[in-house]
Amino acid sequence: MNFEEIRVCTECGYEKGFHVFFRKNKGKTYIGLICPKCGQSYSIGWTTSTIKAFKLEKGIKY
Repeated sequence: MNFEEIRVCTECGYEKGFHVFFRKNKGKTYIGLICPKCGQSYSIGWTTSTIKAFKLEKGIKY
């Protein structure tokens, strides 16, 4: 599928965007999307090699 905007879940129709997830594999970090309503994950073809480690630090709570 080709999209001008990635915001609506094709599984459940949720329209308010996605959560992002990161998965390391073979020296690359894959970036994907997860629908916050139904949990459907999407591989979007985005990768980066600049994320060396996962380290969570709490920031501002909104």
